[in-house]
Amino acid sequence: MRACARIVAEADARGTSRLTTLAGQAPLLLRRTGPPGATATVHLVGGAAGPIGGDRLDYVVDVGAGARVEVESSASSVVLPGPDGAESRLDIRARIRDGGSLLWRPQPQIAACAARHRTESRVEVAEDASLVWREEIVLGRSGETPGSIAARLRVRRGGRPLIDHEIALGPDHAGSLGPAVTGGHRAVGSVLIVDPAWDGVGGTERLAAVAEACADWSDGSGWAAAMPLTGPAVLLSAAARDGMVLGRLLDRAYTAISGLSRNA
Repeated sequence: MRACARIVAEADARGTSRLTTLAGQAPLLLRRTGPPGATATVHLVGGAAGPIGGDRLDYVVDVGAGARVEVESSASSVVLPGPDGAESRLDIRARIRDGGSLLWRPQPQIAACAARHRTESRVEVAEDASLVWREEIVLGRSGETPGSIAARLRVRRGGRPLIDHEIALGPDHAGSLGPAVTGGHRAVGSVLIVDPAWDGVGGTERLAAVAEACADWSDGSGWAAAMPLTGPAVLLSAAARDGMVLGRLLDRAYTAISGLSRNA
């Protein structure tokens, strides 16, 4: 199956974010949720099972100057094997223009037994635009041997590389389920935060404080850590015994960083 979904947002003279394009093909269906306002909220709605092995799916997101968009999903997606063992693929392309803002926060991808999947995300962020990009992976359904899944995120800010981050997990990726990668945890995730308000506000010292605040967090079922990046950006990473704990850890880390940012 091949399918594409496209989101285009623009800000009008009153500061309202308008969705000028909201189009999708099953299984990539889109619904606007929430009232019109400064932020446009879109939910990804699965119109069919999958991704299934062999599927080629594409998301395109274009956030215009001054527009604000939040993209979430109505449920987790279960990545399923295809009849011939082929890999499924999801490609995401996003652009946030001057003064724009994008929050990308779908529910986790669950790699079912024997599945093979790859997600490739490329994001272009203007110098004065902001981004929160959240990804979560759960290795298998309850009591199930996990499938194989890889996710790569490449972000450029102001035309320059900001981060190129990849994780590959499951039976196809030797050693990925051992102590050097997941440490036996079945859920992993990350949140990339790019906030131009951080430019010149506390600089390296404040970002170092953010990393210290998150580095040793643990409740016995997972961990979370933060890594400062060049410029006004931080990458949060977490691993946990299940998707519920992972979500809580990422929420806690994001709240802590938001608090430090406000107090800087």
